Amino acid sequence: MNEFFVDIHIHPNLKAFGSDHPKPTANLWEKIEHKYSDNRLMRYIRRGSDMLYKYSQSNFDALMKGNVRVVMLSITPLEKGFLKFRNLPGLVLNKKNQLDIMEHVSGTSRNYVKHQLSKKYDYYDSFKREHKYIVDQQGKSPCGKYAFEIAKNYKHLQKIVKDPNKIAVILSMEGGYSFGVGTEESEAKSTEELKKLLSKRVKEVKSWEYPPFSINVCHHFWNQLCGHSKSLKGTSDILVNQSRGIDKGMSELGRHFFRELLSRHNGPRINIDTKHMSVSSRREYFGFVRNYNYLNPDDKIPLICSHTGVNGYKELENSVWKNDTPRKAKNSYFQNWSINVSDEEARIVHESDGIIGMILDKTVLGGGEFHKKLQTAKTEERKQKLMLKLLWRSIFQIVSACDAKTAWDIIAIGSDYDGAISHLDPYYSSECFPQLKEDLISYLEETKLHEELWHGYSPKQLVEKIMTKNALRFYEKYFV
Repeated sequence: MNEFFVDIHIHPNLKAFGSDHPKPTANLWEKIEHKYSDNRLMRYIRRGSDMLYKYSQSNFDALMKGNVRVVMLSITPLEKGFLKFRNLPGLVLNKKNQLDIMEHVSGTSRNYVKHQLSKKYDYYDSFKREHKYIVDQQGKSPCGKYAFEIAKNYKHLQKIVKDPNKIAVILSMEGGYSFGVGTEESEAKSTEELKKLLSKRVKEVKSWEYPPFSINVCHHFWNQLCGHSKSLKGTSDILVNQSRGIDKGMSELGRHFFRELLSRHNGPRINIDTKHMSVSSRREYFGFVRNYNYLNPDDKIPLICSHTGVNGYKELENSVWKNDTPRKAKNSYFQNWSINVSDEEARIVHESDGIIGMILDKTVLGGGEFHKKLQTAKTEERKQKLMLKLLWRSIFQIVSACDAKTAWDIIAIGSDYDGAISHLDPYYSSECFPQLKEDLISYLEETKLHEELWHGYSPKQLVEKIMTKNALRFYEKYFV
C-alpha cells in the first residue's frame, strides 16, 4: 500500500456546501476564499479574527497535495445558536452587520446564512441535502487527474487507496441536533414524541448506502440530548451565548438516542464521538461503555474523541473544579478547559481500544502560559519550535497517563481543518502534512523530548503511527 496520511476530523464540505443556496456553486475540490464587505466594522472583525485562515484548508485539492488520502469528513449543519446574538451585540449590530460577520467568519455565502436565519431552515433537511451533495460529487476531480470515493467499510477503503490518485472518505456527523432536536419546535413536543421521531430518523439514516461511521452528539449549543462543554472563546463568546446546557448531564431523550445509535438491531452501529460532551455526560457514557464491553467482549464499543487537546488534570472531575473562563487557563501550559482530555479520560479511551485525534489548533492545545511564550518569540522559527513542542507535549501527556507502550496505538491526527480553528503555524492546511511529518520527526531527533516515553520506537516510527497507522488500525477493527 502506498504511503499516505490520515485525518480523522475535517470539514471540507462546510464552505463548499454553503457556497450558495438553494444550490451550492462550489465543489469539494475548490479553494474557497472568505468574502467580506469592505467597511470599518468588517475590517475590525477581519483583524480580530486574523488567527483564522481565510481560505478553505481541507478542500480535496489540498488533500491530494498533502497526500492526505483517508479522511473522516464531518457533516455539520450550522447551529441556530450562532445566529442569535447576545443582547448588546444584537442591539448594536443590524441584520446586515450580522450577515456580514457570519459570511466572513464561516466562509459561507450570504444566501446560505439567510436561509439558516429563516423559519424554513430545518436541521434534518439540511443534513440530508448536505449528505446527498457529498455523495453526488464522488468520482473524478474537475482536472480529471484525481478522484474521491466514499468508503463503505475498511475492505472498501483498502481498495480505494490502492489508487495513488484517489481519496477515501469516511462520513461522520457533528451535532445530534442534525436529527431535528434542539429547536423551539422540538422543545414544544413531548419526550415520547421525540423518541419516536429520533428512532425513525436514526433507522432511516442507517439504511442509507453511506451512513455515518460516527457522530459527535454535542456541538456548541444545547440540543435536548446531553450537556456540552464550553468551547467558544474571544469574539465568538462575546457575540453569542452558549451557556444553556453547559455541564449538564444526559437527558432521558439523550439516553434513548445513544441506544438507538449504538444498536445493531436497526442497522449498522453509529459510534459516539465524545468531543464537545460535558464532563457529566462523558462520565455517564464511559460507565455505560465499560459495562457493555465487559458483558460483550466480542462486540466492543470503542471510545472516540476525534479532535482534541489535553487539559493536564489527573482526574476527569478536576476538569470542572472551576468554570471554563480565560482566567482559568491564564497560567496553564495546556488549554485546561473541561472540553479537553484529562489523564483519567486518556486511560479510559485506552482501555476501550479507542482513538484520540490531536487537533491542530493552538488555542485548543495551548493555555495562557504557552501563548505568553508564543507572543514573546522573536522569530518565526522560534514560534514554530514552540508549536511543535506543544503538540508533542500534548501527545506525551496521553502516553504518560496511560503508562503503557500501547498508548502509542490510540493517538491520531484530527486536525479540524475548516472548523474555524486557529491553526498551528505554519501548518495552515492539509497540504502541509508532509512538512508537519518531517518537522515532528526532526524535533524529537534534535531535542530527545521525553525519550523515556518513546517505549523503544524511533521518532519516525512514532510519527508514522500518529499520522497514518493508528487510524488505519482503528478502522480495520471497527469500520466493518
